[in-house]
Amino acid sequence: MPLFPDSVGNRESLFIKLEEYIASHKASSKCFALLLININHFRRFNINKGYQAADTLLTAFSSRLEALSRVQDYVARVGNSEFAMILPEVHNEGHASLAAIKILGNLKEPFNLDNEKIPTTADIGIVLFPDHAEDTENLFKKAELALSDARKNNQSYAIYSSATKTIGSNDWNLESELQRAIDKDQFELYFQPQVFLNSGQVFGAEALIRWENGDKGFIRPDIFIPVAEHSGQIYDITHWTINAALWLIKNWPKTVKPLKVAVNISTRMLNEPEFVEFIVSAVKIYDAEYDRLTLEITESALVEDMSTSFNILDELKSLGINISIDDFGTGYSSMAYFKNIPANELKIDQSFIRYMLENPMDQHIVKTIIQMAKGFDLTVVAEGIEDKETFDELKRLGCDIAQGYHLAKPMPQDSFLKWLNNYLVE
Repeated sequence: MPLFPDSVGNRESLFIKLEEYIASHKASSKCFALLLININHFRRFNINKGYQAADTLLTAFSSRLEALSRVQDYVARVGNSEFAMILPEVHNEGHASLAAIKILGNLKEPFNLDNEKIPTTADIGIVLFPDHAEDTENLFKKAELALSDARKNNQSYAIYSSATKTIGSNDWNLESELQRAIDKDQFELYFQPQVFLNSGQVFGAEALIRWENGDKGFIRPDIFIPVAEHSGQIYDITHWTINAALWLIKNWPKTVKPLKVAVNISTRMLNEPEFVEFIVSAVKIYDAEYDRLTLEITESALVEDMSTSFNILDELKSLGINISIDDFGTGYSSMAYFKNIPANELKIDQSFIRYMLENPMDQHIVKTIIQMAKGFDLTVVAEGIEDKETFDELKRLGCDIAQGYHLAKPMPQDSFLKWLNNYLVE
């Protein structure tokens, strides 16, 4: 562990101090601010420079925060690359903002480590007592939410507000239940088949995570995935999904030809420096072929940080992994980035597919996407096909792969393998 100044506390001491500050400020009817400060890209620095250099940077970072603090302030390290500061007698959000700006300005000065100048940037989440919360637990949770908002919106700092409250009390209970689901391996993969439109042969399947909660039954991914992304549990869930999909590839019945399996990836994974390393390690563990794994990422997520996303996806694609741009047509869709897109396939968003026979504009969009993708040698997948007429029209337009209820709904692995055997016999 790095050697911090004696006055720099830890997570436990921070909560003790918060209790003290709450008691004293309640008595005096004064405000104070809690700031959570996270060093950006610290994991990447740790990997590139090693643990010793990373510890040295943490020590220097904490010392600089300590030098910035006043006598009445309190500094603590509360996470791997996360620090907290309590600022007493902050009168309002404006004062808290000025403090954050001052801290961020000071942190822009590079750290001198072993005669090498190391630049750093940070994000800050801010919460005020008693405006935003009046107890220790909620103060810290809301500071975390503000920090999450700062990261998500590419802002250097964010102050908690009612708009920040994207996770309510029910969601915090859901977060605890999610952790139990992760610990007890309560997830299951369902598979929805994909077939070649032209030949009717099976192309592969999309793996879709499902969670059956003992008390509440099946909980939809669109409910628990956003909670997991806010809480950071998305990393564990993604790792589980990748491993489960690779296990299927490894244990595919010998009587069935090898197929591709697609897995959805959160945009947060593309900001994880160790993600490529994890994928490589997982593929080796299961002795799978890279080209049988497809990673799907939504177009809107891809364009949030094109520089980082493109670099990570380029690296994965160079290994032979297939990259699919999901929900295509709903995001930026600019030729400026499209010509360099690091992908093998596009999935046309089902909102265009569902009504394309009734809506000429939707049909025109689908036709344009197919033609554009063909010009860049990309495979085109249409999801959300619910009838034979739409299937036949997409075939006529030159679409490559079909997916949707017309073929089959998502189903557990055993049911999928039975469907597959029946489909191949017919």
